[in-house]
Amino acid sequence: MRFQRLFLLAAGLTIAGVSYAQGPWAKKDWKRWSADECKKVLEDSPWARRLVQSDPKMANFASRTRGTQGAGSEAELAVYYVVQFRSALPIREAVARQLLIQNKYDQMEAMQKEALEKQVKGFLDRDYNDVIVVHVVYGSNIQEYNRDLATFWQTHYSEGTVPSEAFLNGPRGQKLVPQRLISPKGGAQEFELIFPRMVDGKPLLEPGDKTLAVEFVSPAIGQVDSFRVFVEFKADKMMLDDQLVY
Repeated sequence: MRFQRLFLLAAGLTIAGVSYAQGPWAKKDWKRWSADECKKVLEDSPWARRLVQSDPKMANFASRTRGTQGAGSEAELAVYYVVQFRSALPIREAVARQLLIQNKYDQMEAMQKEALEKQVKGFLDRDYNDVIVVHVVYGSNIQEYNRDLATFWQTHYSEGTVPSEAFLNGPRGQKLVPQRLISPKGGAQEFELIFPRMVDGKPLLEPGDKTLAVEFVSPAIGQVDSFRVFVEFKADKMMLDDQLVY
């Protein structure tokens, strides 16, 4: 059986009152997650947020995923970013589970399942002891804006350069600059920022810390002005089995 490829580059702010303890990562094995549960992990979890900028006259706001809309009015114009900690195992598990679902894993015979599980094993077992990988998916509900966004993120930075206004903000005022930007040309609308995990010999985030934030600047696209993407994550929600996962 020919399996779909597993892309290592893959898919904002949480509504108040949501209990992350009720997320699928806390309730059942990742191989049993539904497509909707995978989407929640990848877009609305302790390790992932979606941020949307909809109108140059309006302030930044966060929302859940919206369906694709036409350009019927200026208020409908939108640019979005989904920011994930790909170095966090639950995010990789959601990506892997999506691949299993796409290939009808649940209906496979045992030998077929084993073959597909081997395909994702290396992705799940990857070592992130030295780096923090922030994976960003971007897009718009306007086709032209999608093209312009892809052109910017895939061509604006030459090899070896990184965005000057991109940072990983630590809990003690640290502002880490990315070591690398990975943005495949002609590929999916996504990129990765690679940050160091250790600062002065210690992990950037430790038990008892409060927040971790990702920031970078989105380019001006059509009628949507350039804006700062700033997404904050709560450290106490990023715990699994009494361990910080990020």
